[in-house]
Amino acid sequence: MRALNLKLLRDLWHMRGQALAIAVVLAAATATFVLSLGVHRSLIETRDAYYAQNHFADVFAGMTRAPRSIVARIAEIPGVQRAEGSIQQYATLDFPERIVPVRALINSVDEYGRDKLNLVTLRSGHMPRPGRPDEVVVDEIFARANGLGLSSQVDALVYGSKQRLRIVGIGLAPNYIWAIPPGDLTADETRFGIFWMGAKALEAMTDRTEAINSLSLTMERGASRPDIIRAVDRLLTPYGGTGAFGREDHISHAFLDSELTQLEAMTGIIPPVFLLVSTFLVYIVLGRMIRTERTQIGLIKAFGYSDFAVGWHYLNFAMVIALAATVLGSIAGIWLGHLMTGLYGEYYRFPFLYYRISPGVFLGAAALSFGAAGLGALGGMRAAVKLTPAAAMSPPPPPVYRAGMIERLGRAGGFTPIGHMIARHIARWPGRSAVTVLGVALSTGLLFSTMQFIDSAHSMLDSFFFRSQRQDLSVSFTEPRNQDVLHALAQIPGVLRVESSRGIPVQLSSGNRSERTAIESSAQGAQLTARIDADGSEITMPTAGLMLSRQLADKLQLGAGDKVMVEMLGGRQTQAFLPVTSIVEEFIGERAYASESTLMLISRDASPVGTALLRIDPAARDSIILYLKDLPLVLGVTERGASMRKFQEIIDDNIFTILFYYIAFASAIAVGVVYNSARILFSERAHELATLRVLGYQSREVGMVLLGEIAMLIVVSVPFGCLIGYGMAQLMTAMFSSDLFRMPFAPMRSTYGWAIVIVLLAAILTALVVSRRVLQLDMVRVLKARD
Repeated sequence: MRALNLKLLRDLWHMRGQALAIAVVLAAATATFVLSLGVHRSLIETRDAYYAQNHFADVFAGMTRAPRSIVARIAEIPGVQRAEGSIQQYATLDFPERIVPVRALINSVDEYGRDKLNLVTLRSGHMPRPGRPDEVVVDEIFARANGLGLSSQVDALVYGSKQRLRIVGIGLAPNYIWAIPPGDLTADETRFGIFWMGAKALEAMTDRTEAINSLSLTMERGASRPDIIRAVDRLLTPYGGTGAFGREDHISHAFLDSELTQLEAMTGIIPPVFLLVSTFLVYIVLGRMIRTERTQIGLIKAFGYSDFAVGWHYLNFAMVIALAATVLGSIAGIWLGHLMTGLYGEYYRFPFLYYRISPGVFLGAAALSFGAAGLGALGGMRAAVKLTPAAAMSPPPPPVYRAGMIERLGRAGGFTPIGHMIARHIARWPGRSAVTVLGVALSTGLLFSTMQFIDSAHSMLDSFFFRSQRQDLSVSFTEPRNQDVLHALAQIPGVLRVESSRGIPVQLSSGNRSERTAIESSAQGAQLTARIDADGSEITMPTAGLMLSRQLADKLQLGAGDKVMVEMLGGRQTQAFLPVTSIVEEFIGERAYASESTLMLISRDASPVGTALLRIDPAARDSIILYLKDLPLVLGVTERGASMRKFQEIIDDNIFTILFYYIAFASAIAVGVVYNSARILFSERAHELATLRVLGYQSREVGMVLLGEIAMLIVVSVPFGCLIGYGMAQLMTAMFSSDLFRMPFAPMRSTYGWAIVIVLLAAILTALVVSRRVLQLDMVRVLKARD
């Protein structure tokens, strides 16, 4: 082995603590990169393979009722590859041992297996057979959550009549990877499921012989989706079409796409923080190493080694650290990726979900690690290459200390001699001190920006469930009703208050821009529902015109006072120009709001009640729910408390799990920065510390010289860390937001406190490890040393 390689191994062993600390920071960057990019690619590959294998449609449309013959006309539209019609019908399920309301969406399938789109993947059992109207297939997650298996029987209220359904198959479908009932904020597999029934059986149950209310189609390569959607809408308008839409607006695909967006944001934000810190650490450590090896560099060059060989030797020091970091980070990233993939498998309905990483991910992670380490090594390499043998073999000029501003401030502040020593050393090496401050500040900022997502989730929970929704039960109906239904519900024993609410699907157009959304309304003077903006203020419903959410208004480029074309999708297909009265900042979805009278002007059906909101006596909850479940006109009953608990459960399961990883990653930065800073300080000031011991200073006082400087730099980093965290948190909340929801930026003071405390604990424990060397200082050996 060449002499320089032997020296490299000795240097790495001698500085193993500092090299490991840098490797840990680089490994955290590598692990985050492998984790997020690996999971992102695994989800995309799984999704695309599942979509292709089960022929997930490109365009979807709903209507009130259309003859099945319309499917052939849709298929003739230029660019349409295949079209299929089906029936979708909501049902209320009756579990005798349970009071809670359970809903299902029943989809028709061809009993003879002639379906070609949105195919069901059977996990067990078989599909419904001809002549067996009671046979159904149920989605796997719902079956598992409710203890259902093959041959289980379920009573269902379908289209006003009770039916006993027998489960003959357990399956999954690509259009229900994420299944959420209308009006709910999150999925609840114990209260909502997907069923598939034979087409003839569902036609008979819903009185839709040779009729459909749902349509799916695939497009030919290169076809124009907007043109196809317009053509589909023209054909379905006479049948109460609710507007065709593409995959991007399909609720299942949109939720999964939102998750992929968040993974992309993680890849773009987190690793650069670690790489930046690692670059500065390599720069500082290698620079210190070269300063202490001046004589050795001079001897090496005097023996004939070229400048290139010397520079390559010190570059290899950084490259070995990067190699170790790549291996450690890749192993950690694979392990974390498997854990996160398992977490996604619990919430998304995939028949298969494997964590696979392509070699390109590891190559990308290695490139980042080697690039950061190499960039940090450039400064030290340049200094080593510029040294001539004569200059290198002579002692370096001693640092020049002058009485400057720090000295004068110290006198004015009454600094002790040890305090003066600390302040002078910080002022003498401002660049290195700044790196320590920046590293600890980035650690604090990263930890705060991730922890504040808990505050964001709780803010959404408070705004949506506690302040905006004040009802106990939401009762949805098979079709909009008039005011008589409110009086009937008010007569139920235990019902304290009843209010109406309704939403209608519309298309809003402004110039060449258009968006599909829903206009929601509530009764004048409503107490059970409210509109809360991002600032927490309650907003009054406009008496005329529309109130738009900020996201919707930005997409349409509308402001208060502008007019927008409103086209009702379904029903009477009315059109109207309405003014935009105000813009509201909201967290959930892209919605529009109007008064009850404005909504009636658009719908023209004298049916203002789409959903009834009930405040009830808790003691009468069970009897009220049982009564509502038996009403034919009731489509479903939603409990606000159950939805809130499910949302909280998701927060606890997901955010806290991910938060644990980031606490470890942020602590790794603090440990790496503080350990390297303390070791460099100790190596530079060992002679000075030993001299203080000889002069009679106690070990505790000598330790304060080392720990005091670290403590002062950490204290200075805290406010910078809070500022960096504030900016990073706002960037992350913006990048993690999607069309489905917008993360609020609502950090609590305690989050700043916890971020600071965790980083301080990591820094203090690391500094204490280094301080042991002060207590074990060999004064004779240090004072004899030349350096």
